[in-house]
Amino acid sequence: MLSCYTTSLLGHLRGRVPDADERFREAIDLSVRVDLPAGDLAFEQHRPVDPTLRYRGTADWDSARQGLLTELGRAGDVIVVANCRNLPWSPSFRREDTPHWLRLNDHRDGRWSVVDDFDALLPLGHQQPYHGRLSDAELRELLAPLPALPLALHRRDVHALGAPVDVPAPGTYRWLEHGPAGAAAHAEEGRWVRGTGEALAYLARRLVEDPVALRRHTEDLWAAARHHQYRLDDDEEAVAAWGELARSLRFAVQSADRGRPRPTLITRAFDRIEQAHAERREVAL
Repeated sequence: MLSCYTTSLLGHLRGRVPDADERFREAIDLSVRVDLPAGDLAFEQHRPVDPTLRYRGTADWDSARQGLLTELGRAGDVIVVANCRNLPWSPSFRREDTPHWLRLNDHRDGRWSVVDDFDALLPLGHQQPYHGRLSDAELRELLAPLPALPLALHRRDVHALGAPVDVPAPGTYRWLEHGPAGAAAHAEEGRWVRGTGEALAYLARRLVEDPVALRRHTEDLWAAARHHQYRLDDDEEAVAAWGELARSLRFAVQSADRGRPRPTLITRAFDRIEQAHAERREVAL
């Protein structure tokens, strides 16, 4: 019950980090940057779990292939960046350019073992997990370089590891590899609302007042819902409240498209999460 990025990130970490699931649960904490141009937002869905991870990229497939083999031999598992447009098991196949993380965990007899554990109902349909063995040519097609992306998508890549990192330029094959701890992260100036409670309070106001932000960032809140459902999986009310938020925001966008904005729907969904979290705090006292 995670995003495509964190599904592959956690699968990768399980082979490297003791108690990876628990450490990832503890790292989930929503923050939002609120001072970007044109009213844009940026989201960090969790704190860093493995600060050694960084992006690598090259425009040349032969160099990319060698880089993948080197990292696979060193780490035993590599996160690679695919394009949903090229994934036959994605509902975005041949429809949308969207970054998608999956993993390589073996290479034998000229074929790559590909692991994609992501399973979710998306706006374009249901994406189911995929495990298979692919040739060089087939893998090259899945990892074909992405074009320049809308800023909201680019910022998801920048913050996907829990702290801002440099992302290779458009037109490059991309993967993640391990290096010195913290070497990939860079300081990012700006005004952030830190922590899930404070971020939700801000977003509850902002998304009611700003229909452009609502449309642009509904999927960021969907990812936040998935993460917090994973973190709070022992609390039925909190899990249900986060699921309702994701559904309500998508419905609010669709309703606005029909000329019928639903601000109270958005407000009620955020209020339900706050109530569920308040009850959880009371129980813990």
